[in-house]
Amino acid sequence: MFGMGDAGQVLVQLERYLADGREEITEVMARDLVQQLRAKRGRDVTEQVHLVKALRLLSDVLLLRGKVKDGAAEVRRLHRERRALERTVRRADPALLERLTPAAEDHLRSLRAAAALGRSGGARKALKRIGRTRPGHLLAHVEAVERLGDVAGLGRRLGDAAHAARPIQQTEQGLHLVPASAPESAVDLARVEAALASCKDGRASEVHALLQAEGASLRNKEAEAQAKLQAAIASLEPTHDYYEYG
Repeated sequence: MFGMGDAGQVLVQLERYLADGREEITEVMARDLVQQLRAKRGRDVTEQVHLVKALRLLSDVLLLRGKVKDGAAEVRRLHRERRALERTVRRADPALLERLTPAAEDHLRSLRAAAALGRSGGARKALKRIGRTRPGHLLAHVEAVERLGDVAGLGRRLGDAAHAARPIQQTEQGLHLVPASAPESAVDLARVEAALASCKDGRASEVHALLQAEGASLRNKEAEAQAKLQAAIASLEPTHDYYEYG
């Protein structure tokens, strides 16, 4: 469908397609790209990076489209190719390892795939791996509760993770919890509150009440600031149209 030299550009295009909800064409193009990259022997670092990114996109879109078995298979392949990439980078320049996407992001895909297959044990194992490789990964704890419910202590762990991610931060997209140890796992406050509210665990309920109070306080302060700003703007506007007296 396209040349090997275009892989980087195709990946950017696929990310755009997936963000726009064009899942079918994303799947078709991602499959084709993965096949082309896997067929090439002796891949260099850049080509291996492209393959790993393509596998992430392919596994994501397959899970989104309900093709769970295929998605789970691609997630397993993704882990193999990511480990191969890590070995290659370690030999070439170990300092570059820090620039790679954290392995926890791929373990999160394993959690999603296992949960979609009804394998709660596998999903919990994936969550433990995330905890070892990226402590404080809030999104993983939120998704674990959303997908599995408050079982096997997941509600308590979510409560602890949400509490550790405080204070609530005001971002361009609204109020979020942004863990200092894993900022890529930031979650919208309302989503965290909804996940906590679904839990019966006492720790989850305690943190839920705390976040509700802190969130309400921040929203009130924001409303007051906006009111003061509007009042200041209104005070600068002339009360008469002086030109009407000309």
